[in-house]
Amino acid sequence: MRLFSFIVLLLVLFTTFLPICAYAMPENNDIIHIEKVVMRFDKTDTTVVVTYNLNFFARMYILAFGTRHLESSFIDIFSKYENIQIEEVGYDTVKLSIKDVSRASDSYYLHDGRDLDTNVQSIEVIYPNGQTKTITDVRATPDIFYQQV
Repeated sequence: MRLFSFIVLLLVLFTTFLPICAYAMPENNDIIHIEKVVMRFDKTDTTVVVTYNLNFFARMYILAFGTRHLESSFIDIFSKYENIQIEEVGYDTVKLSIKDVSRASDSYYLHDGRDLDTNVQSIEVIYPNGQTKTITDVRATPDIFYQQV
C-alpha cells in the first residue's frame, strides 16, 4: 500500500511539474532571449547594454551559481567583434565595451554591421550627438556612419 501511494504521488508531481517546465522552455530552446541591445558610439569604440531573459532552467542555475557563467554566451553572441570586454553582468542586463568597431574616414566614423549569433527584438543606436535610431527584429548590427561631436 505504501509503495502504491508513493507511485501515485510521483505521478501526480510529474504530471503537475511537466507542463510548467514545458511552458517555461521557449519554442526554439534558446537559453538566452535577447530583448534589446543599446549601442552607444564614441569615436571608434562602443558601449553595449544588452537586456535579456533566461529560460526557467537557466534562471534557476544562475540563481544558484551566479551570473559569471553567462559571460561566454555573450562573447559568443558578439563573436564577430574582436576587442570585447565584459564590464558587468546582471540577472537581466549585461554591459560590454567593444573597442575599434568603427573606422575614421575624413570627419566621419564608419561602422560596418556585423552578424549576431542570435535574433534580437530591437537594437537602439545612440550617436555621439545624442540622436537615436531603433531597428526591430534583427540578426545583425546596422551599417552606420556618424560625425564625432
